Amino acid sequence: MKMKKWMYPLSAAVAVGVLSVTTLPTYASADHGTQHEQRAKHVERSSAPFQHVYVIMMENEGTQQIIGNENAPYITKLANTYGYENNYFGVTHESLANYVAFLSGNNWGTHSDDPTQMFNHTNLVDQLVAHHISWKGYMQNMPSVGYTGYWYPNNEPAGTSPSTTPSNALYAKKHNPFMLMTDIADNQARTRNVVPLTQLQKDLKSNHVPNFSFITPNVINDMHGQPPYTMTNNQLIAAGNKFIQNTVDEIMSSKSWKSSKSVIYITWDEAEYPTYGVTPSASTLATFTAPGPDAPIVPAGTVDGYNWNGGAYGGGKVPMIMIDNAAKGHFTLNTWADHYSLLRTIEQNWNIGYIGYASDAQQVKTLNIPGEPQWGVR
Repeated sequence: MKMKKWMYPLSAAVAVGVLSVTTLPTYASADHGTQHEQRAKHVERSSAPFQHVYVIMMENEGTQQIIGNENAPYITKLANTYGYENNYFGVTHESLANYVAFLSGNNWGTHSDDPTQMFNHTNLVDQLVAHHISWKGYMQNMPSVGYTGYWYPNNEPAGTSPSTTPSNALYAKKHNPFMLMTDIADNQARTRNVVPLTQLQKDLKSNHVPNFSFITPNVINDMHGQPPYTMTNNQLIAAGNKFIQNTVDEIMSSKSWKSSKSVIYITWDEAEYPTYGVTPSASTLATFTAPGPDAPIVPAGTVDGYNWNGGAYGGGKVPMIMIDNAAKGHFTLNTWADHYSLLRTIEQNWNIGYIGYASDAQQVKTLNIPGEPQWGVR
């Protein structure tokens, strides 16, 4: 069960101290709009797929908490300047289940954030490797390449359950889907591609960014919150807004972005949790569990600590922003979609087939950017 993040006050002085340690360095800033359009003006639509696909996964905030929020001006500006999917959902709850669902096309029955879980299933990395498409997972505050620990830092006494989030932890394995897959975690050649986020700056600077990049912020910058949960929700949203601004500016200022057809997808794993310790109303629970395509059907009982009447246990409505460096102007999609749709979209881009629920063409649709060719349609 997650605490309600804004239940715990934090003085402005302490907040500045925390964020100064955990936010990304300041990169060369740039206005989004004319300047970036000029930078990428020679990148034109073509029948070729995106050469570079970036996914930035944020945490635990629904659409109504983010878009238009005064603490998320940059995110709102992106949604109003580039592409926005207006009908996008998390697959289910809790967080770990959504990361696993995105990478493997199924949540495999889990609704738990227990980081000791491992999943032995075909996943996107298997597809990318089979088709010689390069990939990396970039994890903020992960201390080393291929780190296998559940948390970092981990200040808890020996014998503490791994399911307990340590105080002051920043990196969380439960937000790193690659290290939850046995055929990645047990393969040294693959774990070399799961790296600290600092490597992204180096890869962009050297123009050696992989074809597929998955970016996970730390548990402050992804808007989740860090034990002992002293930051307010507004402070967490502001931290996430700054993280996205720094990261997107770094990508869009790179030689790779200016010279290759590329797209950035920014989304959230699941919607905001109801207030901790308060029994949610029927309408609140319905909003929290609003389903996307192929949301898991969960029988009546207790799920996530809530009394559940049975049915599609979805992840709630969350933002999905799409930045295509070959697109012209703002566009809005209204495709009923979730993380399976994002997986399918990436698979379609490189024509590598479909796994899990991403193969359900009846329900799961791709996020088709207007004017772009529909590569690999089968």
